[in-house]
Amino acid sequence: MVILQIITIVISRGDVGLLGEAYAFGVVWSFFLKSVGVLVLRHQRHDQEYKFPFNLKMPSGKELPLGLLATTAVLGFVAVANLLSKEIATKSGVAFTAALFIIFSISDRISKKQLKGHKSHLEEFNLDHQPQVDSKVIKTRPGSVLVAVRDYVRMEHFRKVLQKTNLRRNDIVVMTVRQISAGAGEYDLADDQIFSEYEKELFTHVVEVAEKEGKPVELLVVPAVNPFDAMVQTAANLKVSKLVTGVSAKMASEELARQIGNAWERLPEPRHPFSLEVIAPGRPSAFVNLGPHPPRLWPEDVDRAHEMWLNLTEEVGSKLHHRDVLAVALRRLERDLNGENRLKVLEDVQKELKHESLVVEPDEKQ
Repeated sequence: MVILQIITIVISRGDVGLLGEAYAFGVVWSFFLKSVGVLVLRHQRHDQEYKFPFNLKMPSGKELPLGLLATTAVLGFVAVANLLSKEIATKSGVAFTAALFIIFSISDRISKKQLKGHKSHLEEFNLDHQPQVDSKVIKTRPGSVLVAVRDYVRMEHFRKVLQKTNLRRNDIVVMTVRQISAGAGEYDLADDQIFSEYEKELFTHVVEVAEKEGKPVELLVVPAVNPFDAMVQTAANLKVSKLVTGVSAKMASEELARQIGNAWERLPEPRHPFSLEVIAPGRPSAFVNLGPHPPRLWPEDVDRAHEMWLNLTEEVGSKLHHRDVLAVALRRLERDLNGENRLKVLEDVQKELKHESLVVEPDEKQ
């Protein structure tokens, strides 16, 4: 930097006026280009926590940044005025910019030739081996969101999680399972056995997507024999509120949810409850609550429970509550399911499933 400053003074012969004009050219155009860059980012995203004021909400849900547009326009007018009024500084600035552009372009072409035939640039990651995964190791708050990834081509579910997660309330952890054979778990695994070139390429894409959305994520690789057990065990250890996964190329979404649910049932007591979201491109997300949770009842089921309550209060009295009616119904169903009426119960359940599959929401009818 000292050598460049001395060269600048020698070339300009110490002309303070010329140096001032050159400095003004660089500063004004730097401000203008930075403002244009912020404007481009605002066009891509509208969920920033801190925004330049005076934003007009559009019917589509996006915002028109009037304040930022006005600021960029003012800086643009000043930059153009500087370009047209300062002849010597303008010529020097344009020549300097053109020279740097040519140098960078040549350097870029040379780098591409050197990298030709090799894989695209991959991020470098520092590996931290831990015998157990928990919130102290990962440094996340309870209630975070755990995203399972395996195929860097299928990252739509990760993008949706980034877009709708508020980092003030929830942290984001991205995990992948490095599947190993049953006998491999008895020995210490080398770095390349846990984190191969594929995992490096996968997490490189994860970092690129996260940086584009401007949100930090924690990265985690878990070696395991059964990937479903690894996912639910990690979710339980981190005390997450939600586990998110995309669709699998090898199995249907319903089977994927069932496998993860079975893995949760295999966890030792007490099992940490959390919700599972399976995101498929072009379709609504499928939600499954793993663990005890209040059921979502259809309006006709609520009416049926109320009618039964009214019928029973005539003989039992006003101390009876709706929950008492449901408790008795559940106990009777459990007794029938474990007794002679099991086939009849299963038949009724099948009928209910068929009825539920025929229900169409009003907006879908329209």
